[in-house]
Amino acid sequence: MPNTRRAQVRAENPSGACGKLDHMTVDELKARAVGDEFDGTCPACGKFHLTRAEIETIEREKVTDSDGYKAMKDEAFASE
Repeated sequence: MPNTRRAQVRAENPSGACGKLDHMTVDELKARAVGDEFDGTCPACGKFHLTRAEIETIEREKVTDSDGYKAMKDEAFASE
């Protein structure tokens, strides 16, 4: 009788919505991906991060200091 033991495979979906996922670099995403094709965008913010230092800079930044927040705030007050 042939060996019927199955190989165990670990797979993760970094872009999935289940669980808390922090910012990840492209290399970290590639290490978690199965196969050669993967989505290299960060699951937390949708941007591409090349280094861990870039992520640390983003995490130190306050949301209220970002250009996007300031533009949204100005747009909200302009419509009043």
